[in-house]
Amino acid sequence: MITVAYSFVAYQVTGLTPDACDHCVAAIKTELISVPGVVGVDVTPAASKISILTDGPVSEEAIRSAMDAAGCGLVGE
Repeated sequence: MITVAYSFVAYQVTGLTPDACDHCVAAIKTELISVPGVVGVDVTPAASKISILTDGPVSEEAIRSAMDAAGCGLVGE
């Protein structure tokens, strides 16, 4: 039997506004889904929030780098 542990983490985001265009939302999803271990991404512009589903350990630094590449940032350290 194979067991896979999933983790769901939500982050508040800077640079993501309720009026974000589809292109910007797609850029965030593209950057985050390319991080090894990330298997799902939900972007909620109205709440300036992203939610990430992982299938194993993922460093927060990798998430921060992906968000930087998408032109946004994570709130807090």
